[in-house]
Amino acid sequence: MEYKDETTSISGSWNLGQWHWKHETAVLMQHFLASLKDKKVLGLKCPECGLVYCPPKPYCSCLSIPEEWVEISDEGVVTTFTFSGSWSYGGMEEGAGTPRIIVGVMLDGSNTEMLSQLEDADRDHVDVGMRVKVKWADEPQGTIEDVMHSLPA
Repeated sequence: MEYKDETTSISGSWNLGQWHWKHETAVLMQHFLASLKDKKVLGLKCPECGLVYCPPKPYCSCLSIPEEWVEISDEGVVTTFTFSGSWSYGGMEEGAGTPRIIVGVMLDGSNTEMLSQLEDADRDHVDVGMRVKVKWADEPQGTIEDVMHSLPA
């Protein structure tokens, strides 16, 4: 694979809070989010191929329906990363212009990634394969914001 040292900038808002979710996904997400209030991360396991989805989804890539809830670790590995000038969630803009490190994290026990803002890390030392852990909200409320930040493990 050829490495290219170039940056692509995409402007706009990817506000997931404004997306319209199908009913099946909404029910699964409610269960997933409720577990976060107890500082537990749950994934949904496929009975056919064994893949674990976190966050959960109502179907598997093997066309089966994941049914079993499993607890997964709140630690994992960085699978991708980017640097952002701002971080927007739910229409709320945090620190416009302040550099942010946004990482895709595959938590141990899961086969899919979650997005997170990496804190307390030097951008020159962030890399794919880096170990990170969830930085839990001080008082989890059962929202995705409970796990939106991570720290080097």
